[in-house]
Amino acid sequence: MRLLILGGTGVAGRSALRNLKDHDVSVLARSASAAQAVEKLGAKPLTGAADDPQQLRRWLDGVDAAVDLRVRIPSPGRAMLPGAWREYVRLRDTAAGRLVDAAIDVGTPRVVHDTVTMVYADGGDAWLDEDARVDAPGFMAANLACERHLARLTAAGGTGAALRFAMFYGPEDGTSRQLVAAARRGFAPVLGHPESWMSAIHTDDVGTAVALAATTDGLPAGVYNLADDEPLRRRELAAVFAEAAGRRVRTPPAALARLLPKALSRSTRVSSEKFLAATGWRPAVPSARAGWPAVFGQA
Repeated sequence: MRLLILGGTGVAGRSALRNLKDHDVSVLARSASAAQAVEKLGAKPLTGAADDPQQLRRWLDGVDAAVDLRVRIPSPGRAMLPGAWREYVRLRDTAAGRLVDAAIDVGTPRVVHDTVTMVYADGGDAWLDEDARVDAPGFMAANLACERHLARLTAAGGTGAALRFAMFYGPEDGTSRQLVAAARRGFAPVLGHPESWMSAIHTDDVGTAVALAATTDGLPAGVYNLADDEPLRRRELAAVFAEAAGRRVRTPPAALARLLPKALSRSTRVSSEKFLAATGWRPAVPSARAGWPAVFGQA
């Protein structure tokens, strides 16, 4: 298959490329070092402006699927500043919409885009499938806007697939390395009620999921949850951090959670059964109980 990947040099993109070596893959690379990394992973680097509609149409012409993994997440120190999430919103809404417009123009049959399970309202102890209620205020609403853009492609006769990923973690992920460093200092930044649920997915499994979404024949359009097989309660995750760090860890006070976006502290026990049924996907790292200690060992 011929594939175009935008955002292919990030953590999710590199993981996906390792699973797409049997395909003809072109990846937008914004620097010489990024182009070298793309070539080492067996793909062809592209240069140009992804905001240029004509350029997008040229890139999309003749491809079997486009994958958009572009994202810009501000550092923890800047996340609460005015405008910190502006680029995140632009990429998930305006840029995603521009890609879909170009795909419709040239007849690209499939576009895959990642979004997040944090759009779900607090689910308590219930398992959340793709029909569960969403509540995405502020910058989180851009994820639902992205999914609406993908639905436009589906309405035009193509296949728009949104992959709602749970929290990423893995040795290549910068946020994961920050969490490991914090736990080794005795602090586990696990926000929310200790008995509430958190779903996660290892970055290796992100890549296999993206690859399957892009290449599975007959994949139905729509939204798909992606998480490992065993969500953990927040107290369980804090205990995993403590054991892996070899020391007691403190969790943030409840008052802090009230100051941060509420999506960070919701109870989200996410089911991936729909994607499993469509593609046969199973996470190679089925639980953060084993996944996080391995990350500590590599960090």
